Amino acid sequence: MPIDPNREMWKPGMPWEDAISDIEYIKNIAKEMGGKDRIERQHKAGLYTIRERIDKILDTDSFLEYGPMIGAAEFDDNGNITEFTPGGYVMGLGEIDGRPVAIGGDDFTISGGSPHNVHKSPRDFVQPLAIQYGIPYVQLIQGAGHSSKADEAAGHMGLPDGGMWWRNVETLKNVPVATGILGPVAGWPAAHALMSHFTVMIKEKSQIFPSGPPVVQRAIGETLSKEELGGYKMHVYESGQVDNVAESEEDAYEQIKKFLSFLPNNTSEVAARVETGDSPDRRPEELLNIIPPNRKRSYDPRKLIRLVVDNGDFFEMREHYAGSIITGFARMDGYSVGILASDPKVLAGAMDGWAAEKYAHFVDLCDAFNMPVMIFLDMPGFMLGSHAERKATMRRGISALIASYEADVPKIEFNIRKSYGVAADAPNSLGHPNGVNLRYGWPAGEYGGIPIEGGVAAAYRREIENAPDPEAHRTMIEDRLLKLRSPFRAAFHGDMVDLIDPRETRYLACKFVKLAQPVLKKLAQRPKRTVRP
Repeated sequence: MPIDPNREMWKPGMPWEDAISDIEYIKNIAKEMGGKDRIERQHKAGLYTIRERIDKILDTDSFLEYGPMIGAAEFDDNGNITEFTPGGYVMGLGEIDGRPVAIGGDDFTISGGSPHNVHKSPRDFVQPLAIQYGIPYVQLIQGAGHSSKADEAAGHMGLPDGGMWWRNVETLKNVPVATGILGPVAGWPAAHALMSHFTVMIKEKSQIFPSGPPVVQRAIGETLSKEELGGYKMHVYESGQVDNVAESEEDAYEQIKKFLSFLPNNTSEVAARVETGDSPDRRPEELLNIIPPNRKRSYDPRKLIRLVVDNGDFFEMREHYAGSIITGFARMDGYSVGILASDPKVLAGAMDGWAAEKYAHFVDLCDAFNMPVMIFLDMPGFMLGSHAERKATMRRGISALIASYEADVPKIEFNIRKSYGVAADAPNSLGHPNGVNLRYGWPAGEYGGIPIEGGVAAAYRREIENAPDPEAHRTMIEDRLLKLRSPFRAAFHGDMVDLIDPRETRYLACKFVKLAQPVLKKLAQRPKRTVRP
């Protein structure tokens, strides 16, 4: 930004009032960011500037900026500043709903958010402070990454040493990291964005990729728009790379706030209890008949979850990806819990490779932040067929098993309906074997090593083929074995803590979460572990 040529800057010996005036002058220039034209361009794209974003997500007047005068300055022979370009990253401390956070974001109006000759970076201040103070870290990202123009200006192309990433990993180990992907993001800002516990992008406004369309076209000859290459349909619905999609920037901020509200300030704490006004003794009558008597019919698992949790308030992550598994956060009697559930409307609730990865990531997240897990299980096993094999379903499923066995947090499980095979062993085993882990059965529950229909087809194949009426014989065997699936038999054998009236689900879960608090506080003192994206 140009400086008033007639302005003489403060020099030693001049009055302090002049120095104070110059401080305010430079700070005001910094607040102008990349200038009026570039700010207008940002607004025409339907996006806010970084300073507007910080003002919108933080509590009013709570922002304490770090380095507002950092920038690239040029001086004349008399020591007066002739040019000043603010640093391209705005960062500092603030509050969200009265809770301290470290926050930072790219200024897209300056070099497209790309580093220039003086570029503030999150690793300079906000990440170390988030770790030291034990407070959440919020990233508001819209940046282009490395610029070839910077190489030309520097006169050389340096060899990346990878040294910038260790602090991101340390941050992930210690505090919640939530990221808004708020426009086009490429290169190292994209990597920063994904080194998070929660990510959200804006529908048709945000894109994220290692390199944008010009680089892709030049490198491999593929011509795509930014939205086709890295928009929400690609990364929220198809790749699962980004957790959630927002309708607007304001919606993205609300999702970040909601996510953080369920988590503790850091991995050495347990989330604080919040008074919700929902009685733990409430008995949702609709739960009695929410599961159809016909085992081949479906139901609404999200309605089931909302009937159980406090005030029906459920914050879902990755709703549009790997849909046979539902993951999210809620409260039970004011205590934060992680929710895992099957969705029988997607792949009949079977676990495929993508669902296994989604499951493992969420279990790791709950375990890292000392959060108990509540499970609503209706899983017929691993997904079958060639498509499932191409996804390496069993290998990814084993990762889900490992995540379950490594998790120390206590869990409570409700076997809503089906629980078959190795895939169901993941939620069935979640939590340390010596923890406060409870498993309850609903009357619709059915259990086994393999679903009856598939098991009969495999084990009785020759007998069925040699029968006078193969189809009738198959049905006869299935009906005979169906009698063994009674949840009463499982209860008699001690396979569960108890067989319950579904309307007791909320009461039991609330009691469990309260009883689990001493264990969670003890777990909070464990060595830190990184939650991998």
